[in-house]
Amino acid sequence: MKEKNKQSFVSLQAGLMSLGTFLSRILGFLRDLSIAAFFSKTETDIFFVAFRFPNFFRRLLGEGSFSASVTPALTELLQKNKQKSQELYSCLFTLLFCVVSVLTLLGVIFMGDIMHLLFANSAYASIEGKLEKTIIVGRLVFTYLFFVSFYSYFISVAQVFGKFFLPALAPAVFNISLIVFAWTPQSWWPFPALSLGWAVIVGGLLQLLPVLYEILKLGLYPRFLFCFRNAEVLNTVRRFLPGMFGLAGLSLIGLINIYFAGWLEEGALSYIYYGDRLMEFPRALIAVSIGTALVPELTRQYSSNQLSKLKDTAGHYLRLLLFLTLPCALVFLLSAQPIVDLLFGRGEFDSQSVLKTTMVLQIYSAVLIFSSMSRVLSSCFFAINKNWHIVICTVLFVCFHAFCAWLFTSAYGLKGLIMATALSSVVHFALLTGFLYYLIGGLYFKKMALMLLKILPGLGLLALCLTAYPYIFNRFSVFLFPSLVQPLALLFVFFSGGGLYIFLGFLFKEEMADEFLNLFQKFFKKMS
Repeated sequence: MKEKNKQSFVSLQAGLMSLGTFLSRILGFLRDLSIAAFFSKTETDIFFVAFRFPNFFRRLLGEGSFSASVTPALTELLQKNKQKSQELYSCLFTLLFCVVSVLTLLGVIFMGDIMHLLFANSAYASIEGKLEKTIIVGRLVFTYLFFVSFYSYFISVAQVFGKFFLPALAPAVFNISLIVFAWTPQSWWPFPALSLGWAVIVGGLLQLLPVLYEILKLGLYPRFLFCFRNAEVLNTVRRFLPGMFGLAGLSLIGLINIYFAGWLEEGALSYIYYGDRLMEFPRALIAVSIGTALVPELTRQYSSNQLSKLKDTAGHYLRLLLFLTLPCALVFLLSAQPIVDLLFGRGEFDSQSVLKTTMVLQIYSAVLIFSSMSRVLSSCFFAINKNWHIVICTVLFVCFHAFCAWLFTSAYGLKGLIMATALSSVVHFALLTGFLYYLIGGLYFKKMALMLLKILPGLGLLALCLTAYPYIFNRFSVFLFPSLVQPLALLFVFFSGGGLYIFLGFLFKEEMADEFLNLFQKFFKKMS
């Protein structure tokens, strides 16, 4: 019973984090909808390329390896000595401040060299003024790294103390900033993409404030403490360095995709970005929330020499992840076109853009499944302090992706580039699974196979509902206003298919269906 309560606690924290993330992602969609409608492909390419670089380092220094290293270190030390844990918090704050300050300065100075190296002689650089504008916006938005790194660090600290909701909600403020700036008249700016660059700076600062408020409420006042030779600091850095490379995989693949997309038709970079954004919605709600909430619990179990419980916990949440992710992937595969058309199909985002983004999203359905499972498996490596094994997996799968991207893009263009991304995500999952099996044994994959058999009928009914969308659309068009037909038809097939999927889960006595219901009950009880 006690173990069940712990698993429910992890689910509850993941649920609270998911709610905050859900609200932020809804605003994120409004942000992307505004950008797609008001800005041309040239301007969106400029902004998305420029914004990719601070996002790359954010994932390394912020929500990626630094937080994955800080959370276990503070969790372990807090159980032993509260005063030392606060000293470690201040030392890491100081270290992060020094590293990010230098990195931000270098990024601003050398942005021109980076862009010329990435796009020299490409189709991207052949468009007059596009590369020069990208450098200007790139220098501006790179300063965002300073704000977002501390935001992510404070989040990792707050999560140690069980604070998940407000930190996950903070990006909503960032998205509001971009929405407001996107709606400003473009005549106010030397070129339209510059307005989005300034929106990033304002949003990054405002995003930091709610998390800082949560930290101050805990009494964790950030202060400069130069004790980099402290044993706990060195131990965290040792975790951080391999973790930085270990979690860099998806970010490095993003940069590789930018390079190859720069040789394709104008707008290819924007299509990839919109596909990424749609895929990240369920991935952040499910995989990132579960993976983040899971690290402290797995760390406690490993430090208490409870390896069998660790494996049971990780296996349990892998099954929960699959139970929630598979229907989302099916939605992307079968309903990509109406989703993309509903969200982005207006203004500057023409029918050709809808078709290209639809193709990206359909292939990303496979990426969603395997990258989500890889995110949870990575939590196991961080918890057992085997970060260098993640590095090996990352190097192998990034090299594999670079080769496939070169091979497939030259043969199939944008479709080949996305196919390479999907294939690489499968290879990454296989590598992590193999290494984890070598380190701690299997994670009860037989239970996962049994679960898949139980939910297969539910997935079949969901697929049937999704393929009935054209018929539902035609029926609804008879008695609804034209503007309401598409969203209500989509909601109908989603909720009817999702309801049947959950119902059959209960009918076949699938444990994850009970876990899903239990999560909702505890979540609403907590909210009340």
